[in-house]
Amino acid sequence: MTRVLMIDDATALTELFAQAIADDLGCDVVTGNHPDDAARILADGRGPIDVALIDLSFPGYDGFGIEALAEIDNSSPDTMLVILTHGDEWVAEVLRDAWELLPVATVISKSAPLDLQLATIRTVLDEGTAPIDPAIRPLLPAHRNPARTPDSFGRLVPHAGHAKLWAALIDTRGEVTLHAVASTAELKPNTIKNYRDALYPELELHGLVRPSLAEMRGFAFRCRPFLQPHIDCALDRSSA
Repeated sequence: MTRVLMIDDATALTELFAQAIADDLGCDVVTGNHPDDAARILADGRGPIDVALIDLSFPGYDGFGIEALAEIDNSSPDTMLVILTHGDEWVAEVLRDAWELLPVATVISKSAPLDLQLATIRTVLDEGTAPIDPAIRPLLPAHRNPARTPDSFGRLVPHAGHAKLWAALIDTRGEVTLHAVASTAELKPNTIKNYRDALYPELELHGLVRPSLAEMRGFAFRCRPFLQPHIDCALDRSSA
């Protein structure tokens, strides 16, 4: 039987939608309400997941649903990824990141009629992809940039100094100032500036043109699943 994974923090609505998918499409649907549930469900021994429906926003969680999407793609590359979202403006950037960096089959609006949502999932099951919900389409680029891949994040961490910069940006709380980041990284402010400036050409690939440290922090936080492995690797090499 086709297995569908659905992760959304709106538990009651998730259960209703899961039941509709089971009844209409004849699928075995398993649900979670937190991005961390993805790894647990993938390892539950009940068999592979054919389609994963993942929300992007989880209020109260220090992250986004892109982390679940990346985990699923890494652990179960045959699983077809579907984003389920209201498409609010505050998730627009992470939506674009997920769309460009992961093999997302389609995006479904939570406000779409149930019949359209179910028909889209059916098309994904049959064809592997489906048209993006028209309400969401304006938030996404017309074409994916083939140069923007998870591997491209390695060029943002060429050495341990840049790893310290990114780690400090992710860890800095409150206002993201040069001195706050320098203090967290235990580096001099001028060193932070030089490291940032050296990254400008690579950051343009990700849509960041001469970004401020606060903009870099937002980017690092959104794209943590792709950036963090390179940070860890550079820091491990420097301490070996």
